[in-house]
Amino acid sequence: MTSKMTTDEPCRPTSGIRQILQWLGILWGLLFTTTLATAAERWDVDALMAALSQVEGGEKRFIEIKTIALLKEPMRLSGTLSYRAPAFLEKHVLSPFEERYTVDGDSLTIENPGKGIKQTLSLASQPAIWAFVEGIRAPLAGDIETLNRFYKVSFGGSERNWLLALVPIEPDMAKLVRFVRVRGSGDRIDRVEIEETGGDISIMIIEHQP
Repeated sequence: MTSKMTTDEPCRPTSGIRQILQWLGILWGLLFTTTLATAAERWDVDALMAALSQVEGGEKRFIEIKTIALLKEPMRLSGTLSYRAPAFLEKHVLSPFEERYTVDGDSLTIENPGKGIKQTLSLASQPAIWAFVEGIRAPLAGDIETLNRFYKVSFGGSERNWLLALVPIEPDMAKLVRFVRVRGSGDRIDRVEIEETGGDISIMIIEHQP
């Protein structure tokens, strides 16, 4: 289900699920440096999956700009992203408020200290969220078959400037998200773009320290 592309191309559900997906989408920004030497001679989606699967863990800072139809001005968020192989992911928003989304195995925990909220959900009971999580874990595991289960996958560009585009095929998620685009250069991901079916857009930029 993987198709070739060029880099030139980028009934509403309950608000609770939509908000969870907005935040979880940013977990696609788990951009930790990997080694691409073994993939140099064959730079395609399989080479990218192999490179990302080498990630064992780490933490990066992010800046996220969200354009939301109900808001007059874009929302700017910042915080940290963490990953531990094989199935732990965490987005910790530090500004302009504190919020934490943690995925570990089949569970998702949402915490907002300011509102006194802490809730844990089963991914199996939330197909759209599960699809989003597998959109992260499958690449990190080098599992293109699982990625193809939830998305139509397109890949294009060169090692210096590549694009991985995911169009949801899981029905519940397809109602929420139009596409996810991950852009990178060499052995790192630099930018993650998410466009929802309602027109809201999220752009995350990952900070790579020299």
